[in-house]
Amino acid sequence: MNWTGYPSRRLAVNGLLTALAICVNQLEGMFPHPLPGVKLGLANALGLAAFGLFGFKDAVMVSTLRVITVGLTFSGLGLSFGCSLAGVGCSMVVLLLLGRLWPERLSLWALGQAMAMGFNLGQLAVVAWAVSSPSLFLSYLPIMAGSSLVTGFATGTMAGWLMRKAGAPKSPGRGPI
Repeated sequence: MNWTGYPSRRLAVNGLLTALAICVNQLEGMFPHPLPGVKLGLANALGLAAFGLFGFKDAVMVSTLRVITVGLTFSGLGLSFGCSLAGVGCSMVVLLLLGRLWPERLSLWALGQAMAMGFNLGQLAVVAWAVSSPSLFLSYLPIMAGSSLVTGFATGTMAGWLMRKAGAPKSPGRGPI
């Protein structure tokens, strides 16, 4: 499907990706987490799919709107919101820096893993600041780094699947699309 030249289609698809990200975020909250702060983060795959389909600005829009909407309607604007907002901010910085390497030199899986690490770093920084404990950041960092490999792989896989279903062209690079 040709995505260029159709602003209304782009807006509609981004709206659907945002709505789906909100739903996935809420569904993930219903399942138990193996460790505090560790969850699959599949809602982040929708932002990554927006990047793959349309570009960086669309990824920022989908991801940020998801966090703000969930914060305003479900979780409130407390620590959870701060963690999510910092996580999205850091993952978008990672996407800005590494996104230009996709698809030629970086797979969607690796991009998802790097973004998951950025998200986790942002969350850890907010929690360490909130409890005034920099040692918490350092002690929990290896756990979050390890979980980033698994969750980022899942995020990259889901984003690739979504992009294929949306009719994105086959990527010349390595990875799930």
